[in-house]
Amino acid sequence: MKDALGWDVTAPMMSELGWSIASQTEVLIRHIDEDHYDLVVGSSMGGLAAANASSMRPEANVRLLLLAPAFGLADNWEGLGEAGKNAWKQTGERRYTGFELDIMLPWEFMESAEKMSWPNPAHPTAIMHGIYDEVVPIRCSRSVSEESAIVVLHEVDDNHRMKESLRLIPNVVSSLMEGKTGVGVQLEEFHSKQANSEEKLEVLNQESNEVSDIKEQDVQISYEDGEDNGSENEAVRKSDEAERDIELIQAEMKRLEAEMAQKQEVLEASKEEVRTEQEAQEKIEAEAEQARLEAEAKAKAEKALKEAEAEAAAAKADAEEALMKAEAEEAEAEEARMMAEIEEAEAEEAKVEAEAAKKRADEAARKAEEIEKNVEQIAADEEKGEREELILKRVSERTDQIHWDQIGRAETGESDDLTRIQGIDEFTQKKLNVLGIQTFDQISKMDSAVTESVNEVLEFMPGRIDSMKWTEQASTIIGLDEVDDEAPSAQVGIDNTEKTGFNADQINWDQIGRAEEMEPDDLTKIEGVDETTQKKLNVLGIHSFEQLSKMDPVTIEAVNEALELMPGRVAKMMWAQQALANIG
Repeated sequence: MKDALGWDVTAPMMSELGWSIASQTEVLIRHIDEDHYDLVVGSSMGGLAAANASSMRPEANVRLLLLAPAFGLADNWEGLGEAGKNAWKQTGERRYTGFELDIMLPWEFMESAEKMSWPNPAHPTAIMHGIYDEVVPIRCSRSVSEESAIVVLHEVDDNHRMKESLRLIPNVVSSLMEGKTGVGVQLEEFHSKQANSEEKLEVLNQESNEVSDIKEQDVQISYEDGEDNGSENEAVRKSDEAERDIELIQAEMKRLEAEMAQKQEVLEASKEEVRTEQEAQEKIEAEAEQARLEAEAKAKAEKALKEAEAEAAAAKADAEEALMKAEAEEAEAEEARMMAEIEEAEAEEAKVEAEAAKKRADEAARKAEEIEKNVEQIAADEEKGEREELILKRVSERTDQIHWDQIGRAETGESDDLTRIQGIDEFTQKKLNVLGIQTFDQISKMDSAVTESVNEVLEFMPGRIDSMKWTEQASTIIGLDEVDDEAPSAQVGIDNTEKTGFNADQINWDQIGRAEEMEPDDLTKIEGVDETTQKKLNVLGIHSFEQLSKMDPVTIEAVNEALELMPGRVAKMMWAQQALANIG
């Protein structure tokens, strides 16, 4: 395109965000949002992505050129049937080997294809599609062009690769940028019939330019010398003649176009007639060939039957002789079998006795080993218990170092599962409890001075509690629990039987932005987000579609865990993509 039209070309890496049509559409949308482009060109899946980007950005001032676009992607994908789809969905991935590609496609690829296979372009669009396309049926492009007045389809004698039609792109682009509309034609045949007329037109245009140059020189000389030069009239005459010739050529071109359309109809009718005759002839030949094959098969079958009868008679005689020998050998074998059974019974009895003795020995060894392990475990448990008791005693003796006026004392019987906070294991919870800290509310009220005191009393490395953000985690867990308490019933996909903690540091705030910098949105417009889930997201600090649309995989998993959803639910429900669609 750059060489043919002299335009600057931007070629994005379409697989930058993944191989699904949703990911490729997002790549194009980002480019359209960041800069101005006159024309967006896409081939196959790239063409489908361009059409989706157009439908999602109707306000952009662009035009589209789509080469064999993959409309109907979900229906046409490698002839995949229902069984193939079910297998893909169960395994979660499927290998695809194509032009210079060998990749594993996730099930998300088909999910987005089912939603985005038939976009309606919102901008003037030209489609070039080969009538012999073996990958994407041309009927898909025909269906799109028939439903939209701003889509023009150009059918060409080519396959899916469109190698033979690349030279036609400049003419299609020129017509598209000039705003020409109407039904597309088969460009290769059209350009072939226009060749002579265009050569004539080029010659006349050249003569017209020469006349114009002469006229400009004459006018300049007349202006400078102040004299009436007769060559000016001659130039005007030549210019008028050239214009008349151009008009004649243009009229001739229109006549040729009409003639071409008429001949095309005759050609199609001839092709249909020839095809019908050919099919009839092929049917006659096929019937004759079938009769010949049946006759040959019958003759071969009769010959084979005779040979089989002769072989059967010979085989019967051999079988009778073999039977007599076998009966004699069987009598000898029976005698030998009886002797072998006696010996086998004796051997089996000895084997059973040996196995029983081995089992008794193995059982004794196992019991001895078990006793030894139990003794070692008991000793290790006692030693660990003594160490922990000493530590808990030291911690309980330092309660006076805590600013209880700041965090408050826990009521009798009041306690929380502090292990939900990242960085607190069961033994750390025991130390906190003997110190007097038993609730999330107390931890959420710790300022820097209290945090430092608790860190020291628990005998941690300096700054550990502050680096683990216990205070922020406790405040977030309190907020999430309050939302659960307010919810009228259990939410779909949420397991409330056992609440776990999460690491809020995994949420990439630098990427998604802080809530106070953005206007709040109605997040329940996203499928899978109800009012309770929206409240939890607000507690976490997520209030807008923009924040959700910018989540990376790590943040998505952190949010999923914080909301206590089934593993992978936020990713499978495509919250980021849904949020992006709701922006604007």
